[in-house]
Amino acid sequence: MTNIFKGVKEAVSTRDAASFYGIKVSRNGMCQCPFHNDRHPSMKVDNRFHCFGCGADGDVINFVQQMFGLSPLDATKKLIADFNLPIDIKAPYKPDDKAKKPNTEQEELRAFQLYKRDALNYLHEYYYILHCAKRDYAPHTPEELENCNPLFEEALHNLDMIDVMIEELENTTLNEQLDFMNTYKEVIARVKNRVNELNNTRD
Repeated sequence: MTNIFKGVKEAVSTRDAASFYGIKVSRNGMCQCPFHNDRHPSMKVDNRFHCFGCGADGDVINFVQQMFGLSPLDATKKLIADFNLPIDIKAPYKPDDKAKKPNTEQEELRAFQLYKRDALNYLHEYYYILHCAKRDYAPHTPEELENCNPLFEEALHNLDMIDVMIEELENTTLNEQLDFMNTYKEVIARVKNRVNELNNTRD
């Protein structure tokens, strides 16, 4: 049964499920949280989900559980049915024999997809932090502008760039994404470090 859960989570992202079940997700992965009275988008969805408002967090199965009031198994069954997944819920899920054979090209593609997903998670989180900083620390007088919060300045310098990076990784061809990741790997590494630094500061 554990393999069934794993198979579903590998096949369907929380973002896919949120869109499928009628939740409007912006291109930067933000949406209104369905688990509390959310007036402004405070939930980030990608492979997993996290709400910066109520703290709801988890994977796609947890998301469907909470959204429809189901058990983990029933949530898994619903995802299998709704997304027409080739997973037999009556028997332990096993990959076919072909999937067991080493395939360097498939392994490389899988590794890239994981790397891209990780990069997008950090880019989305950094975008959200900067978006909030631009909104919360915006100066209202010339005096405030001269002594504005450093995060506000950081947001002005980086928001557009991060938005473009997200757009490139989500809406281009695989070859374009590969070229982009190779070109901007150092920038992505700096974004990861900055997000971790900001999170540690807030903690």
